[in-house]
Amino acid sequence: MEQNNDRAADPDQPGQPAVSRAIAANVRAARTAHGWSLDALAARSGLSKGALVGVEQGRGNPGVLTLARIADALGLPLTGLVDATPAPLVEVVPAGGGTRLWQGEHGGHGDLLIGSDPPVSAELWRWTLAPGDAHVSAAHGVGVRELVTVLDGTLTLDVAGDRVEVPAGACARFAADRAHTYRNDGSGTARFIGVVLLPGRADPT
Repeated sequence: MEQNNDRAADPDQPGQPAVSRAIAANVRAARTAHGWSLDALAARSGLSKGALVGVEQGRGNPGVLTLARIADALGLPLTGLVDATPAPLVEVVPAGGGTRLWQGEHGGHGDLLIGSDPPVSAELWRWTLAPGDAHVSAAHGVGVRELVTVLDGTLTLDVAGDRVEVPAGACARFAADRAHTYRNDGSGTARFIGVVLLPGRADPT
């Protein structure tokens, strides 16, 4: 276990969005639980120490890729970073709920609805892509898989250069440990539900 010699500033400051405060507190708590320094988490996540300091101080609005790298390094689902309170025995997310983690250039958005904790980790997402919207994602951790089911419109899915169209009513499964893109090449709005399946990870300390 590595000695943790550095500490980001207290993120619980007035004026910060609740999601930013939750992310800051959860990342710092998980890092501390591992006994890692910021340098150690930076090495494991591939992010700079400065970027991690910003996250732990609740500054800015970290993107999905940044959060995914941190969560993967810590062995947590994304919900483990954005949830402000421990999950109850039964949790209901109301219609319109969830955490918006992506906003498209043409009005689309991606909402992280709910997730499960290790050892069976999964994330449930709701996506809306306006015509022309695209969400580009780098490869996730080894063994991560995604499932999607399209509700409206047609989703164009590109996985490591393999491009397929998934129409309304259809579903797809793919290896998310490859670079992948969700795109709407049609003239109408595309809506779909995605599930990210995260393999169990041993504590990397």
